[in-house]
Amino acid sequence: MDLLQLPDVDGLLVTADNPARVDLLGMDHARCAALHNYLVHYAWIAEERAPASLHDNNNTFFNAHGAVAEALRPRLDPSLAAFLAAAMLPPDANTSERAPFFFWASELSEPDFLFDNDTADLFDQPPDSLVCLYFPNIGQGGESGGGVLYHQGCHRAAVFMHMDDHDFALPVEAHPALWHPLETVLSNWIDLLRLGKITASPSDAPALFGSEKIGPWEWRPYSEAQVAACVAEWDRLCGAIEARVVLLLPASTAATTTTDAAEPDPEPLVSPATLDAASVPEPCFARAFLTRARRPQFGCIAPGLLLPPEDATEFAAVQPFTRLPRAPHAIPPVCLFSTARGEREVDLTRSSSPFFSPNPFCNGFRARSADSPVPSRVPAGVYSESVERDAFDNAEEGFRLLLPYGLEGKTRDASTGARKSDGSYVGREQVADLFQHGYKPFGGDYYRPQRLERLFDCWCRLVDEGVWSVGPQGVEGTIDTFREADTAARRRDYIISPTW
Repeated sequence: MDLLQLPDVDGLLVTADNPARVDLLGMDHARCAALHNYLVHYAWIAEERAPASLHDNNNTFFNAHGAVAEALRPRLDPSLAAFLAAAMLPPDANTSERAPFFFWASELSEPDFLFDNDTADLFDQPPDSLVCLYFPNIGQGGESGGGVLYHQGCHRAAVFMHMDDHDFALPVEAHPALWHPLETVLSNWIDLLRLGKITASPSDAPALFGSEKIGPWEWRPYSEAQVAACVAEWDRLCGAIEARVVLLLPASTAATTTTDAAEPDPEPLVSPATLDAASVPEPCFARAFLTRARRPQFGCIAPGLLLPPEDATEFAAVQPFTRLPRAPHAIPPVCLFSTARGEREVDLTRSSSPFFSPNPFCNGFRARSADSPVPSRVPAGVYSESVERDAFDNAEEGFRLLLPYGLEGKTRDASTGARKSDGSYVGREQVADLFQHGYKPFGGDYYRPQRLERLFDCWCRLVDEGVWSVGPQGVEGTIDTFREADTAARRRDYIISPTW
C-alpha cells in the first residue's frame, strides 16, 4: 500500500509536543474531521481503490441522511455538528455494505441511534449529553451501549465494547482520566497503524494467522516496532539502575562498569541457543525481546525479581509452559523474570489463575494433553502473555506479573487497595492483576494484558523517584515489596496510566 497517496496529518496528530487544544469551548472539529478522513482514505486505499475517487466526496452525515439528520441539529453542539458536516462517509463502492471505518468502529451512527439517552439516564447524565458517534464492529451498537460515545457536556470521547464497560467509565465526572478529546482517540488509532499493531489490506486477503479480519483491518499479535520500543524502555530502565549502582562501587570498578555498559554489541539478555533449548517459539515477541535486549551487570531488575538465567539448563528449569503441547498458532507464556528458584511460587489451581479463562492458551492445551497437564505451581515473576494468534484482541507484547499472594483489593477504606489503570480495584486475592489495564478507553476487551514496555517505563519511574532503592546487585527488596500497592501511601506508584 502506497502511504504517499494519503493526506498529510502529521501536524494534526496528538502527541506530547502537540497536545489537544484546551482553549476551545467545544470539539476541535476541523482537526477531528481531518483525522477521521485520513482513516477513510486509509481503508479506501487498502482496498486497492483509486484515491482520486475520494477527492470530491461530499458524502457526509447530513448529506447522506437528509432531512432526518438536519432535524437533529438543534440537539447537537455546534462544534459536533460541524464535525458531522465535514467527516466523510465512504462513497458507494458497489459493494453490499460499506467497509468498516476502523478496527474498533464500524461507521458513523445513523440518526435514529445517535443519542444514547437510555445510558445517559441510567448514569444521571443530562438528556442528549451522550452521543453514540460511531457504531462498534464487535457486538451490538447504539441502543445496547457499544461504540464510541461522545459527551457533549465535557466534549470527550471513549470507546465502549460492551454494556458492562459503562460501570467502569461512567459517570464522566467520576472517571476523567478515561475520557479524551476525539482527536486523541483518532490519533491513537492512527498510531496503531503506524506501529503495525493494526494493518490494512483488501478485505478478501487472508489474515496472517487465519484470524478474522474486520473489513480491511487486521489485528496483529505484535509488530517489529513494538519490539524496538520495548527494548528501548528496557535500556532506559537498566540505565537508571546502573547509574545508581555505579555510585555505590569503588572508583576503579565504576569506571569499568560504565565502559562495559557502553559497548556497541553487548551480550543479549538470553542467547538464541538457550531459548532453543527451552523450546521458546521462533518467531515470537518474547524471543525477539530477550535476544535484542542487552544484559546488564546487576542481577535484580525489580524487588525480588532476577534477570533470566544465562545457563540453558537453568533457564529451561524456570519455564513451566514452553515444552507443553499446544494448539496451532499458540504461543506459550515465557518466564522473563522470576524469584530465586524454589523461593516463592504461585498456586495455579486457584480460581484467580491468569492462565485460565478468558486466556485461550492454557484452556486449549489443558484439554488436549492429559499426559502433560498444566503445572499446579510455577515460579512467581513476570511472564509474557500466552496467546492463540488466530484469536481476537491478542497481545504477545503483553505480560502478567504473577505474585505468590493475593492482593487485598477493595476494602471499606477507599484510600487503600491496589488499583488498575482504569481506577477499578484489583480483584480481591487476584495474583496477576497488578499493573493491568481494566477497561480500555481506546478500544479492546478488559482481558487483553498491559504491554511489557509500559511495565519497564513504570519501573524506571519507581527507580528514578526513589520509591525503589538500588544496591550493588540492582533493585533491592523482596517480592513482598509489591504489597505496597495495597497501601494508601504507595498505591498510586503501582498504577500505569490508561492507554490502548
